[in-house]
Amino acid sequence: MPKTNEKIYFSPDLTERERACFEAGIKLGALYHILCGIPITSNDKIIDSIENGIEAAIACQPYVKSIKIILDRDKITKNKSTQFDYDEISGKIIRAELTLKYETIEVIAKIDWIEDLQYPLMFIEKIY
Repeated sequence: MPKTNEKIYFSPDLTERERACFEAGIKLGALYHILCGIPITSNDKIIDSIENGIEAAIACQPYVKSIKIILDRDKITKNKSTQFDYDEISGKIIRAELTLKYETIEVIAKIDWIEDLQYPLMFIEKIY
């Protein structure tokens, strides 16, 4: 793959570590906002296909080494009272782990629903 010179668009005093963290944040933000609002059912095949499809899409982005998405099946409504009743993906359902490598820096970043905060927190778990 030919080398590009995207670095000219970033501040020259940005470190590799800072850039790796920036890239991880971009990927998690994209993942979260792609998933939120997608209609969903408790059918495991449908859930698996959404998880796998979004993983494949995020994996196409630069610097992504791996991505794992888990939609919390316990928080997906299983009862339909009418034919128009369905659940949709929200931050309470999304769990994700991203491993990204930029230059010599590797970052593990996550999205997880934090009950104490009542918030889908995006955070960096580890930087190598």
